[in-house]
Amino acid sequence: MAMNFDVRLNQARSVIRGEVNGGTRFIVMSLCAAIVWISVSWASGLAGSATSTHRLQQGRYGDLARLAAEYRALAPERKVREAGETDTMMAFTQVSEEIALGDRVSRIVPMPDGKRLSVEVVRIYAPELTDMIRELSVRGIRVLSAEIRALPAGEERLFSITAILAPEL
Repeated sequence: MAMNFDVRLNQARSVIRGEVNGGTRFIVMSLCAAIVWISVSWASGLAGSATSTHRLQQGRYGDLARLAAEYRALAPERKVREAGETDTMMAFTQVSEEIALGDRVSRIVPMPDGKRLSVEVVRIYAPELTDMIRELSVRGIRVLSAEIRALPAGEERLFSITAILAPEL
């Protein structure tokens, strides 16, 4: 049973022109009105949802900005250091003793300029690595360049890091 489009179109035209009885015309017009009403309601619901999502994201961004400002306010004032004031070798040695890296520091080589230092630390866990970088930063030492390799070791990963350290400018 093939559906002929022209036949259906002619039937729709006859309903619109009023050539059919009133009950059929009323039902068809009510159905069209319902479809339009549902479409408009759906579109306005989508717009309202997008607006509320945008407001939610603006609120989250505002909270994040306030939190960042609070953290910055809690940080102690940083002293401005001169480049030659911080001894890189001494600072790294103190940090490695505090974190108890011990024999995991496999290489410490001063660079020819006397300010930079090349270090290699093996079998270090992620919390120790972040503590080491944080403590070096507190002492005025920054990581110029680093190569970090992840090694599988049971539940947690071990890292091996080769880094070039230098005093902050």
